[in-house]
Amino acid sequence: MRNLLVILIAVVLAAPLCADEAQFFIERIEVRNAKRVSPVVVIAESRLREGHAYSENALRDAATRLSRLPFLLSVDFALEKGTERGHHVLVLTIQETKPFFYLLDLRQIFNDHYVEVFRGDTFGRNETALGYRRFVGRRGAVHVGMVGFGAEDEVRDDYVSLAIGYTQYDLFGSRAFATVNLKRPIEGYGEGLISPQVVAGVPLSANQTLTLEFNEMRFERKARYGQETARTKGGDRFVEARWSYNTTNDPFLPTDGLLLRVAPFYRWHDGSSLLIVYPDQVTVHPYHVRSHGLQAGVSRYQEITDRDSVFGDLQGWWAREDIDTGDVQADYERVRRGGSIGAGISHSFWNRDERANGGDSRVELSVRYSNRRQELDLPLAAEYESDVRQVSAAWVRRSSWGTLRLGAGYAR
Repeated sequence: MRNLLVILIAVVLAAPLCADEAQFFIERIEVRNAKRVSPVVVIAESRLREGHAYSENALRDAATRLSRLPFLLSVDFALEKGTERGHHVLVLTIQETKPFFYLLDLRQIFNDHYVEVFRGDTFGRNETALGYRRFVGRRGAVHVGMVGFGAEDEVRDDYVSLAIGYTQYDLFGSRAFATVNLKRPIEGYGEGLISPQVVAGVPLSANQTLTLEFNEMRFERKARYGQETARTKGGDRFVEARWSYNTTNDPFLPTDGLLLRVAPFYRWHDGSSLLIVYPDQVTVHPYHVRSHGLQAGVSRYQEITDRDSVFGDLQGWWAREDIDTGDVQADYERVRRGGSIGAGISHSFWNRDERANGGDSRVELSVRYSNRRQELDLPLAAEYESDVRQVSAAWVRRSSWGTLRLGAGYAR
């Protein structure tokens, strides 16, 4: 896995030098058709600066970067004459999404017995969101809604939360961003308590970003047996540093480009077990799980015609957990690792001009093979391994309101 990642990174960063490519001096950047989105944010996220010269490919790449923003449906760029000979005005014409948004993956995967399936992105995560976004000031946006991760997430548990937050773009004029959320879990280990999340992204180059995340989930459990009432609190804290190289053309429905991610993480999970001692006494046994690991993945999308696209991806993960059982049984260590390989094809019902104005309506067919392995450090060593083969089909609609994926599949 390590050698594979080194080769992938080397290939990505070994961009050819185009000494003969024409350069265009940009004296001003103008954003048109902006109604709710701040033009300052659009210019900042393009990572272009006025008073600099750029090639046509660099300008096209900037438009592609902007199309990956969740609040923009499409972006077109054009060059107009500037105030002097050889100077140009870069015009960015944007199509905004609605302030209300959704991201729903409603595929049903059938199987003969319980298997762990993959339906998400490079890390197997199936994220769901429903909410409202409003830009405030020149560089900020507030949002409120519901967000959740599906059970396919390899390194953290399945939570659905209500969230309210604020994002600051172009932080300190550096093109970086930071998001602060307050979340209240509505599904998980007991009653959810208000918990923080902080995400910060720093651009390293035109297509490379370093993202740092701290996410906490806190819960409280109450139980009453006879005259006894037991109350326990637990939590889940997750820290991740994710490096990504991204040239894809869409945040949720890419059809062209490369996505490469490497993410080390650390996790603290604290909980309690409630035991009843006859007749009505309740004892509390806290337990703790400390884990660290690495996730990595690469996805490649390629348009083969105006309407057809193919994709392939490879992903892997590794985690080591130290488990303190709270004196219920012997402490032990667990190592989990796994990976998957997938491929597929998609076909759009709309032509390129229709997609530029209205999003996309597309059917997908995909196949995937995954392998998972678990090893326990116990006196009687326990090992677990599973192989899953999966096929699925779906219809996907991305519009100014959001992205909806409906489909079905079979796994065994």
